[in-house]
Amino acid sequence: MPAPTATLFYAKDGYDTSRPRLMGRHAAGEGFLRGMVRHAGFDRLVALVPRPADAEAFQAQARALGATMALEAVPEVELHRVAETGCLMLPGPEMAGFGWRRQRIGATQFSLVGITHTTASHGAMDSIADLLTGPLRPWDALICTSAAVRASVARLLEAEAAWLAERLGATRFAPPALPVIPLGVDVPALARDEAARAAWRQRLGVGPLDVVVLHHGRLSFHAKAHPLPMFLGLGRAAAAAPAGARVHLLLSGWFADEVQRGAFQAMAQALCPMLAIHHVDGRKAEVRREIWSAADAFTLLSDNIQETFGLAPVEAMAAGLPVVATDWDGLRDTVEHGVTGFRAATLMAGPMGDLAARHEAALDSYDSYIGGAAQFTAVAVGEAEAAFRALIADAGLRARMGEAGRRRAAALFDWSAVIGQYRALWAELAAVRAAAAPARGESPRRPDPALLFADYPTRLLGAGTRLRLAPGIADAAAAVARLTALAAIPGVAPRRDLLPSEDSFRTALAVLEAGPAPVAALAATLPPPRAARLARALAWLVKIDVLRLAEDEA
Repeated sequence: MPAPTATLFYAKDGYDTSRPRLMGRHAAGEGFLRGMVRHAGFDRLVALVPRPADAEAFQAQARALGATMALEAVPEVELHRVAETGCLMLPGPEMAGFGWRRQRIGATQFSLVGITHTTASHGAMDSIADLLTGPLRPWDALICTSAAVRASVARLLEAEAAWLAERLGATRFAPPALPVIPLGVDVPALARDEAARAAWRQRLGVGPLDVVVLHHGRLSFHAKAHPLPMFLGLGRAAAAAPAGARVHLLLSGWFADEVQRGAFQAMAQALCPMLAIHHVDGRKAEVRREIWSAADAFTLLSDNIQETFGLAPVEAMAAGLPVVATDWDGLRDTVEHGVTGFRAATLMAGPMGDLAARHEAALDSYDSYIGGAAQFTAVAVGEAEAAFRALIADAGLRARMGEAGRRRAAALFDWSAVIGQYRALWAELAAVRAAAAPARGESPRRPDPALLFADYPTRLLGAGTRLRLAPGIADAAAAVARLTALAAIPGVAPRRDLLPSEDSFRTALAVLEAGPAPVAALAATLPPPRAARLARALAWLVKIDVLRLAEDEA
């Protein structure tokens, strides 16, 4: 069996990190493309693209990331060509729609593999629930980036199954596989750069004994991590720092708006005035590349249900920084408590069904919904303070934990290791697919209009329908000349892309020079793919009076 490969669904939005509203999924998308370019081992990298502009962006971005293999952008309308690689990698959980489209091609032609980012939005929840009623198969998979998110996905599927059982008596469900594969990072690229460290620390006014704690990512108290526990814990730890050592909090990120900026500044002034706080724009490429080297430790006290993995702490470990995080979602999988850093406990209140109900009724926005859930999620400030105190006081502990984190990142989260897990998944799904019986069928909700509306017309054009040239048209050449002239008139052929070529028309219509003939005889002059297109287009020729039904009078 050939080595497993995959086609990427590439829309520029999912891979573009040069944007004002940079999100984790954009960084993850760019990282995945980089990992594929450098570690997949493909001699050809294929992308399925919705628009011509996406094809150009794919080629440019892949080359910028170092691609030396052949690159091919396949228009989305040619979905059937995914069978050439055997797998379509999707950038989210929206798999059911592609499953229905695959039905028309043949369900065993290729696998669908999606991935979770947030699971808190209505769109994500609906896409996950649709996995039970859409035509997903055992050779498909929704990758969960952490054990915690896999549990939430499973809970959504269980609730949907219970509803279908109650409503319809359904007993048999076949969801896709739910493997846990983490997001990856480019570990070598994050190694400490001493020149960058010196330059950044000089720029920020950091003394030789000072300790810099970095927070990198969106600065959002409702959608990422509420800063209150960080300001309280780090502020108290800073007050107990060793003599001569000042503690700096380096916020590398971006605010959604001025309201968020003002809230961060107000909390910092009120809760930790002794901290030296710096803000740099974490969207800038040089900042995202170098800022890790300026720090001595990293923190992300996430408390948000939108979070599923937490990429920045893994990047910090790759940079050799100890991490102070929360015992929350994917951070449990990445930060090894007491070894690569510390995890402070979290506490979530309940019930909060009223928040879900208000959001469902559009009384609250998504931001209000997740912000409300975060407000009733607590971080153990005392545990965070103790972790900060320990790291601030002990450079040796920082070094040991940082090195342990670097080794862990290299072993588990470098793209070379993560892409290896993808390749193993592709091979496993290919084996399941190969053992399945061929399957093909239409979508019950999106049927062939010629079937759904078969009772509308007087008659249907079929293989046995007999046709003849219209009066005044002596031969195939005259017929082609007439249809070409008519097609040039605006509106006569609004979908010219669906018509056969002039050569195909000429070849088929030559049959009618000897007299009336059935559709099957005309179609038989062309190979199968072209024949099907020609047979359908014969109705258009009747529409424009190039052909007539043989039974009609002249």
